[in-house]
Amino acid sequence: MHPFHTKKRLSIKAIMGLLVVLSLTVFSLFAFFYQRHVIAYQIDQLKNHATVVSTSLWSYESQAPKAYLMLAVKANRYEHATIFDEQDQVFLHIDGEPYTQIENLFLALGLLRTYQLKEPITFNGTTIGHINVKLVCRSIYPFLYILFCLLLFLTAIWLFLTVLDAKAMLEQRVLARTAKLEQEVHERKKAEEKLRLQAQHLSMHVQHTPLAVIEWNLDFQIVEWNKAAEVIFGFSRDEAMGKTPFELLVPEEEKEQLSILWKKISNQKGSIRQINTNLTKDKKIKTCEWFNTPLLNSQGDFVGVASLALDITDRIKAEQTNKMLREQLLQSQKMEAIGNLAGGISHDFNNLLQGISGYTQLMLTTCDPTSKNYSHLQGILQACERAADLIRQLLTLSRKVESALGPLNLNEQVTQVRTILDHTIPKMIDIKIDLAPNLHTINADPIQIEQIILNMAINAHQAMPDGGTLSISTANTCLDAAFCAKHLQATQGPNVMLKIADNGPGMDQAILERIFEPFFTTKEVGQGTGLGLSTVYGIIQSHGAYIQCVSSPGKGTEFTIYFPAIVRQHERPKKPQKEDVDLGGNETVLIVDDEAIVREIAAEILTTHGYATLLAESGEEAIRIYAANKNTIDIVIMDLNMPGMGGFNSIRKLKALDPNVCILVASGYIPTESVKRATELGADGFISKPFQMINLLKKIRKTLAIAKQTTT
Repeated sequence: MHPFHTKKRLSIKAIMGLLVVLSLTVFSLFAFFYQRHVIAYQIDQLKNHATVVSTSLWSYESQAPKAYLMLAVKANRYEHATIFDEQDQVFLHIDGEPYTQIENLFLALGLLRTYQLKEPITFNGTTIGHINVKLVCRSIYPFLYILFCLLLFLTAIWLFLTVLDAKAMLEQRVLARTAKLEQEVHERKKAEEKLRLQAQHLSMHVQHTPLAVIEWNLDFQIVEWNKAAEVIFGFSRDEAMGKTPFELLVPEEEKEQLSILWKKISNQKGSIRQINTNLTKDKKIKTCEWFNTPLLNSQGDFVGVASLALDITDRIKAEQTNKMLREQLLQSQKMEAIGNLAGGISHDFNNLLQGISGYTQLMLTTCDPTSKNYSHLQGILQACERAADLIRQLLTLSRKVESALGPLNLNEQVTQVRTILDHTIPKMIDIKIDLAPNLHTINADPIQIEQIILNMAINAHQAMPDGGTLSISTANTCLDAAFCAKHLQATQGPNVMLKIADNGPGMDQAILERIFEPFFTTKEVGQGTGLGLSTVYGIIQSHGAYIQCVSSPGKGTEFTIYFPAIVRQHERPKKPQKEDVDLGGNETVLIVDDEAIVREIAAEILTTHGYATLLAESGEEAIRIYAANKNTIDIVIMDLNMPGMGGFNSIRKLKALDPNVCILVASGYIPTESVKRATELGADGFISKPFQMINLLKKIRKTLAIAKQTTT
């Protein structure tokens, strides 16, 4: 826009601003003094009212001033007026007309103000009472009228100035259009000159394009080499001219392939797109995308090749990075799928194990420890424990159970695990420990960290049956943004590194890509479940950590784990000391489970140890039994995953019958969110199936003790 027009617009704004400020100032002063005048006038009026009613008040005649006061209220539009005698007793009270809807709105917005005015009533110089009125100052109405007129006045001025400004703007546009037409005439005169320079500009474009433009003659020698080619390959134009690609750009292993390509280009008319690996002047490898077009003369004879080359090295690296990230995402999705599967089967599977384990434990209590059957039963019990541990591993690797995280010194944990390894790994394995001093604290579960180290150490031992070296080291490190961008699970900033390496046979790329998959194993059938590294992966994800594996055939395997460090160190809470618990009891226990075998085993265990038992196969039946035996049942052992109303609704109903009911949840699968929900509903304790007999008895005593403390 023309500078003069801009200046004119600014002057209009300044004038309007000054007028608005001046008008509002005058209006405000007028409103202030006018309102004071109105109040002063009303005070004088009130004095007149006091004079008129003084005689009537002296003689206590209420009818005499009533007509006058009603006229005064109506004339002055009081909300109400009240006359008090000298003992402050109401002598006469008159209410005014009710507010209109618009007045109620103005009162709510604070535009109308009310005043309480009071004036003494005297007779012969003696105060014989007083008159009170509630006045609504309605000066807003003339103010609004004046303000409306003021706005109309300012609007008229603004429209007038705008018209003047529009006139000036139109004149400037006419001048600008005239200048533009003159410029167009001048540009047309230059068109012929531009056509003459077109060839020169095209040549400059070739030299400055980001694509390498290279032309080859019949002998495959370079006859054109632009600046982009110099940047990409590092050779100057003088160094490249007359040379063949075999001398400059092609690695030894690709020269034969290029010869075949040259013959193919010389025998066809269309372009060929090719992605090749090329050498630069400083012998670096670059990946380039080539577009090769044969050049033909007017007779159609082949005279050379024109090539465009684009450096796609960074793009290839980005694609490789994206591929790696997609693989990481796929791995996470696999773990989630396994977790959903584990959560679905764990309850029923653990119920079956509870039946096998429970009956086995009962048989062990009556079996002679010296008999062969006793060892057989112990074998069955151990098999049940391994099966239950398998389910726990599935839930752990899929992060379906919550880790008990807390401040942890990784060096101390490695030192403790070293003691275990010394007794479990054969002596032909040389264990080397390298722990960094002043190691940062991490937020971790010590049991699961121990599980990580043991699983990976056992894998290393199995990879080196004839002996070797197992190295475990720790260090403080800091991961930058570039590293974390390529490894999604990594956390930027201070980290603690745990490295576990062996000099075994190593793994090829095909195996390396699948090592964290559940049930994948290179061991023979019956020698492994394929859950060791999968469990490690699940634990690491639950800790917000990142694991990286480097391995190749004949060069061993190295796992590196990065745990986010915590800046402030905290003392780990002391573990509660074990207490001796009396396993027997004489209380009555209501056992609620939809599996008959679980009910029967639990009942037999408890009956053997002095408890009385009642059995229910559903939540509905449990409610009926508890309602009938409310005063005799001491604790309810309940499954959560049952048909019908289910465990949660059963807890809610039992709490409604008896707020002090003691409930112990026993389930084959209790996710963290279910534990939290059951606790909120009033559950007092939890035990996972399959449980050991002694653990069930201890848990009952402990839950009863906690419930007793809560109720007292």
